[in-house]
Amino acid sequence: MLRLLMLLCTFCALSASAFAQAERRIALVIGNSTYQNTPELKNPKNDAIDMAAALRRLGFEVFEGRDLDKRSMERVIRQFGVKLAGADVALFFYAGHGVAVGGQNYLVPTDARLASEGDADFEGLP
Repeated sequence: MLRLLMLLCTFCALSASAFAQAERRIALVIGNSTYQNTPELKNPKNDAIDMAAALRRLGFEVFEGRDLDKRSMERVIRQFGVKLAGADVALFFYAGHGVAVGGQNYLVPTDARLASEGDADFEGLP
């Protein structure tokens, strides 16, 4: 009986591992460190590089962007949206400036000019 239970556990473990490897995993990793209108951030670019490497080791197809202005961020996010079709697991990672205004969070592109809270709607990405 113990032998049968061990065999069943081994089969389940191997099946789960094979299933996980068969999943289509994709990730978008953005790291913004160098900003035109705000102080530079030291870590986001390095954090994004490390995260992308870790996700690749876990079997993710990784799309990356670094120091992206608003137009470039919108483009890579839109392209990532197209890649979502057929994905079993999707992950979005962002390292960089962010702001919260009126309960809404915004990612801050490298070219953003945030002189007032109202600018977040036009300069940031919700």
